[in-house]
Amino acid sequence: MAVAESMISNSAARKINIVCLLAAILLVLILPLKKEIWYDESISIRCSKGISHDTPLFYANTNQIGSEAFSQLNTAGNVFNATVLDNGNSFLYNITLHWFTMIFGNSIAVYMLLSKLCAIGTLIAFYMLCSLFFKDSIFTSLAIILLATDNDFAGMSHEIRAYSMGILFVTLAAIYFFKFLDQKESPRHLFLAGLFSAGAILSHFLSIYVVLVFLGVLLVIKKGKLFSGKNIPAIMAPVVLLVVFFYFSYKGVQMMSNQNHKIQERSAAAGFSAVEAVQRSIKFTAINYKAVFPAFGNRPFAGILSLAFIVLLYIAGVRISKEQAERRNLHILFLFGIFGSLFLLLLSVKSQHYTALYYRYYSFCIPFCCLFIAYLLYVLFKQPAFNSLIKGSLVTIVLLPSCSLFVFGLLSAKPVLAYNHVAVAQQIAHDGIDKAGVSDWEDALLLQCFLPNGYKINYVRDQTEPYFALYKTGGLERIPVIKHN
Repeated sequence: MAVAESMISNSAARKINIVCLLAAILLVLILPLKKEIWYDESISIRCSKGISHDTPLFYANTNQIGSEAFSQLNTAGNVFNATVLDNGNSFLYNITLHWFTMIFGNSIAVYMLLSKLCAIGTLIAFYMLCSLFFKDSIFTSLAIILLATDNDFAGMSHEIRAYSMGILFVTLAAIYFFKFLDQKESPRHLFLAGLFSAGAILSHFLSIYVVLVFLGVLLVIKKGKLFSGKNIPAIMAPVVLLVVFFYFSYKGVQMMSNQNHKIQERSAAAGFSAVEAVQRSIKFTAINYKAVFPAFGNRPFAGILSLAFIVLLYIAGVRISKEQAERRNLHILFLFGIFGSLFLLLLSVKSQHYTALYYRYYSFCIPFCCLFIAYLLYVLFKQPAFNSLIKGSLVTIVLLPSCSLFVFGLLSAKPVLAYNHVAVAQQIAHDGIDKAGVSDWEDALLLQCFLPNGYKINYVRDQTEPYFALYKTGGLERIPVIKHN
């Protein structure tokens, strides 16, 4: 990458870019080396099967249930109801996972595969988005490497949660957003940008901070064209879709508000510090923009210094660039990440707890942060004032820490066994067991989610025994229940 851009032909750069894309896709397919589910993933899995947190109460008065009764819950209508009872979020992901597992089965690999396919779709869409900025430039490869080695993106690419789908939709929306800005003010581009934005929100509500940037930029730059007669229907269609969804799922939004209030009550005893919230936000923001090693420590000064480094590079890129389009692109790409951080920080302060500052909530701005850094270096590399040593140093400062942290994360990753229901369900199916004992119906319902479609088994509840009891021909096998919520 330290080689001057002009020394690499468009044809060679295109081949290198495709190789990097394929390598990134392969990485998504291979990882993780070992997979365990955790509480939030169990919620997604159960919702996709039409099972809510209230469902076990329906069977409180019985101690024996056949799997056919649980299978009857697995309908699209119940998926919607379970999603609303949870908190209304991630319906598009839950319903997609519902049909996906109906077709391909209920193995842990299949549950992960939907997120992997979304991540692969994101990489392809990101490649297309980079092409709008770089054409056949080698900097597309840099952007892909930054995204593929981002621990947040890599983690969400196999998490059985809606984040990977949300990242895909905001990236697709960005393609048509920039096409509307730069190529043609077509209602089709505006409609697709709006439709994919709606898809992102229906995948995960917090993707709204990216959508707000889309809307804000369009209002500032394209206000005169945005509300023309041909563009208004293109805007209204996605808006109507969202209005209809929230009309029917309003109870879910109320549930989310109640959940937030309970988190706030639990956090009140520990106390909340706005200063600490700012420090956490700065750390995440710096990492998102690839100032990795200084921001990885917990010392506030390190986070501030690393964020200042990114801001100085941004200012330098804007001042050095002689093209108005480049400066505008730098502003917009930088805005995605900074607004996402500010949005989550304000949400944290308003909620009076730190939950909004979890790393996964920053997922939706990660592609834009990676693209911003690659584009910033692209602008700086075009300046003859910088020699090869300076250019190579800039790339190394960004790329080496990011890749090193990614490799370190892989080597040190030790997934916690929070649930053993997956392994127990695999044993039931392998041994052909037709009767299993559980301590409560919640365990039986989660087991059901991992059994093959149509598998018949009878469940017996014994609340005095904290075991899975597998009734085999040769006797009874008891397995302790592992369940950490």
